[in-house]
Amino acid sequence: MAGKPMDDKKAYTDEQSKRVLLKALRGRGGQLTKADAVALSGLSVFQAEQALTSLLKEYRSHLAATESGELLYQFDPAFERRDAVPLRERLTKLGRALWKGFTFLFKISIMVTLVAYFLIFLAMLLAIIFGRRSSDDRDSGDGMDFGWPLFWMWGWGPSPRYRQRRRGPPGKPLYKKVFDFVFGPPRPQEDPLAQEKEILTYIRQQRGRIAPVDLVKLMGWDFQHAEEQATRLLVDYGGEPEATDEGVVLYVFKDIRKTAQLSESDRRQPRPRPSWERMESRPLLTANTPATNVAISLFNGFNLLAPFLIVPAFEARLQHPIGHAFALHSFPLVFSTLFFAIPLGRVLVEKARDRGRLERNARREILRVAIEHRGAPLPPEQLAPDPATAKVLDRSLVTLGGDVVTDSEGRMRYAFPRIKEELDAVARARGAVTAGEEDAGAVVFSSKDN
Repeated sequence: MAGKPMDDKKAYTDEQSKRVLLKALRGRGGQLTKADAVALSGLSVFQAEQALTSLLKEYRSHLAATESGELLYQFDPAFERRDAVPLRERLTKLGRALWKGFTFLFKISIMVTLVAYFLIFLAMLLAIIFGRRSSDDRDSGDGMDFGWPLFWMWGWGPSPRYRQRRRGPPGKPLYKKVFDFVFGPPRPQEDPLAQEKEILTYIRQQRGRIAPVDLVKLMGWDFQHAEEQATRLLVDYGGEPEATDEGVVLYVFKDIRKTAQLSESDRRQPRPRPSWERMESRPLLTANTPATNVAISLFNGFNLLAPFLIVPAFEARLQHPIGHAFALHSFPLVFSTLFFAIPLGRVLVEKARDRGRLERNARREILRVAIEHRGAPLPPEQLAPDPATAKVLDRSLVTLGGDVVTDSEGRMRYAFPRIKEELDAVARARGAVTAGEEDAGAVVFSSKDN
């Protein structure tokens, strides 16, 4: 009977081992060595290693190294899953879905409503104008002079210059210009794996060895997020952690270095650019020319004012109310107001986002200076030449591995010892890589030979 628990333990599946270890870790701070995992769970060394690997993949975690080179597994105390979607992100996703649906419906409305109401109100205006002409003297031509600009706006009218221009190469259709005015130019579809491919390309170019500072440099992240992502990459792509004698954790990816493309032409892949070469900018409000935007504004402005000016005048000319208050008053008023409110709202949203963009760009510039000087102590004005960047530096100093020190003359300096330590450690590791690690080896069997 005494040997039965051991027999049961040997029969544990990987999933059962993971659950046993997870239960043992809860409430213990989430940090342990491999030996701690074995002692707390009662699992074998092999089972504990497998369980730790599974937990690293599923839960937010970090790896650290002690002075003796022992690896520490650090899990979020709340054991938050990597695939857990925060409430804010869920609300953002819901908002995007609702906005996409609204955009689709409003574009249909633009195609139908905008032109239809313009023609209706224009017909009313022409009826008013011609009605006045029939009752006034023939020399009075004021009404027709008022109506012609509305025709010219759409390219109607007898202008030979316009007809000649129409024979030129076709441009963007008018309805697309209207869509751009309201919702902005369409953005190119993004590859959801583009960032992942960029990181993997970088890892292969760096001989399969990276430290968190590499992801900080490449993506502009802080060290905490870089550690989380490095641990995820470790599990997803078969990497192994290595602790240097200085206590720096390196992430080694030997398997993804193997390649059949060993010629120099095949090796030449674009170098992933560091984060400071990819500064963020405000997206275009519209890709239209100013003249086009003015014309569209006048067009919608005509529909916006018509319920107040043209419809009452038309009813007065008929000497009878038309009715249809919603169709001829409320709906065009709401629609035309939204037509102007949406681009105005986009302007306000982008202005609000400018603060985040400026802060991220400032942090990238701070990283550029710190990494180019390999974390050496620098005067504040060299890292942050303007007050806005200085505020970002104060807020981001700790998360970027920085510290405040004084030089021999007692002047304040900002140093980044972690950047220096990791850059030095990963450079030594890359220098020690043996030749041929990326070679997939000679072909010993091929199905095409059969």
